[in-house]
Amino acid sequence: MKILLCHERYKPDFVGGGEVVVHETAVNLARLGMEVKVITTGDPVDNSVDGIPIHRLPVHPYRFNFAADAVTEMAESVDLIQTFNYHACLPALAAGRRAGKPVVCGILALFDDAWRNMRGPFVGRLFQAWERRMLRMDYSRVFFLSEFSRQLGLDLGVDPQRTFIASPGVDVEAFRPDNVKEDVVLFAAKLDPRKGVDELVAVARALPQVRFRVAGWGQHPCARPLYTLPNVEVIVCETQDRLSREFARARIFFFPSLAETYGMVLVEAMASGCAIVSTIDLDYAGIKVKPLDASAMVDAIRELWEDRAQTAAMAEENIRRAQSITWDRYAKTLESTYRELLNAGKGAVDQ
Repeated sequence: MKILLCHERYKPDFVGGGEVVVHETAVNLARLGMEVKVITTGDPVDNSVDGIPIHRLPVHPYRFNFAADAVTEMAESVDLIQTFNYHACLPALAAGRRAGKPVVCGILALFDDAWRNMRGPFVGRLFQAWERRMLRMDYSRVFFLSEFSRQLGLDLGVDPQRTFIASPGVDVEAFRPDNVKEDVVLFAAKLDPRKGVDELVAVARALPQVRFRVAGWGQHPCARPLYTLPNVEVIVCETQDRLSREFARARIFFFPSLAETYGMVLVEAMASGCAIVSTIDLDYAGIKVKPLDASAMVDAIRELWEDRAQTAAMAEENIRRAQSITWDRYAKTLESTYRELLNAGKGAVDQ
């Protein structure tokens, strides 16, 4: 089976967990015996990563929306196109129609109302409208990373008959705990309002006795107060190796995001033996809180900070649960859907 992966960014380019999912998709499909190649943006000199052939277009990721000709040329020699939102959807669908190949879309991000917090009331509504339009396009199948993101997709108009869930895995060799944990609460994410940075600032201010470490990237103004708080250490963290070291050292992981389709950092924190406080409804041992509820977040962090026995028990449970969250399971879910489409003779996306 020959698969073309289509996404606007690819390793080593990095802006978040989506690039990890796309790369692990390529690597793990190849491990199942598929012939995988990738089309993306970036420096054409970087034409291979971990044995995966990469064709990079030297354009801005937003301009990848207009790359239908290049995607079509590569799609002629494959059986199926695997694309991901956002800027790869239009060229992938156009290529699927032209080349007569099915197109499967993976939803890596889904913000809906959170767009208004991120972009403001007017521009945010434009992004929100585009996102809804993109979700309803005529892919052969659409997969979500979690049941809660699938439910949001259904609420936004995705055809339920075309959907399935493929939850990402975690590399338990790369993410594992240190023998001795530090007394630190770790936050790891892009530094912007959607990730709950405003709430992080409020919680850190309310708990001056608690030591916070922020492993982040990005330059949003909301992060500026973090650099003024004496109990907060901010470090630049743009590689998986550095991130895994920070997870390994932390006793508690705090992730107050406003909107996620999955939350890769949560399963990485689980494998690394952290107790978790988060707004995201994954199956971790920890305390779940509501988005924007800084008061509840303060209470949850304080409770875990003061109860070492509880955090140790949660850490052991999270390590146990992480053992079953594998990339192999994720890839086999995709493979099953691919074979279903190809065996059914779906030679093209629906018109």
